[in-house]
Amino acid sequence: MQQQDPYFVRVPTERLSPLARALDVVDRHAEINDRYRALIHDSRRLLAQTDVRLTQARGMGKKLMVLVRRGAGEGFRESLPQREREELDAGLRQADDLVYGDTPDRGSS
Repeated sequence: MQQQDPYFVRVPTERLSPLARALDVVDRHAEINDRYRALIHDSRRLLAQTDVRLTQARGMGKKLMVLVRRGAGEGFRESLPQREREELDAGLRQADDLVYGDTPDRGSS
């Protein structure tokens, strides 16, 4: 069975809510520079649309990973209150699925 080109697969942004909430957690709690804050801004601009290409969703997943692992710094996750930590973890799981896995949360057109 041939897979669709990910460039043409569309993902409804409503299905990316865990990713969006995790970006919000990073934005509220992390001390990040302007370059990292621009990653959040770019992702929010895409998330405001009805749907995005799968390649764009994967890109946002990678941005979240970079923000948490490099931008927010060591111990960021552990410094969060439990609720925000859970939101961050859910967003990171979705990011991991988008970037590395064959996620069932895809819509296509």
